[in-house]
Amino acid sequence: MILWLLWLPAHAAEVEGITLAERIRVDGQELQLNGFGLRTRALFFKIYVGGLYLPERSTSAAAALAAKGAKRIQLTMVREADAEQFVESIDAGLRANHSEAQLAQVKPQIDALMAMIRNIGTSQKGATIVLDYAPSSDSTTLFVDGKPAGQPMAGEEFFRALMRIWLGENPVQADLKAALLGGVQ
Repeated sequence: MILWLLWLPAHAAEVEGITLAERIRVDGQELQLNGFGLRTRALFFKIYVGGLYLPERSTSAAAALAAKGAKRIQLTMVREADAEQFVESIDAGLRANHSEAQLAQVKPQIDALMAMIRNIGTSQKGATIVLDYAPSSDSTTLFVDGKPAGQPMAGEEFFRALMRIWLGENPVQADLKAALLGGVQ
């Protein structure tokens, strides 16, 4: 019985029946769950459970954005969403938190990400979408249910731009921002 318990991974949180691991590895680096929460729309449409993994916990958006090393944004769907809904949501989040000049600097990466999302099509309930930043290659990779969805996208600033969707001055959802920064949603 005791040996069986040693096989169980340490879980940090459960939201909407979705469990997020306390610790993971990205690019050979151990990351810890910084925070997690439920993305909703119009107060009652539950979209996904989001988790933010960082090398060290942070309650500050500025510190989380500036953190060095590997990072992960994990979204687990609690409802079906089509590709265009995702593309529009990402585009709105990027535009709300960046100037046109800032967006122009990462336009090739944004275009590549949008193409990958469109190629995936509909994300089913239960699907896990992960964006990993790997410092060894200075790139972000999109994974869907553990499989790469396309080629890595260059640059740490691109990953920071994505993080600002949730952690920027105009986050996609204020209480989700607080939850990702270790608060309670």
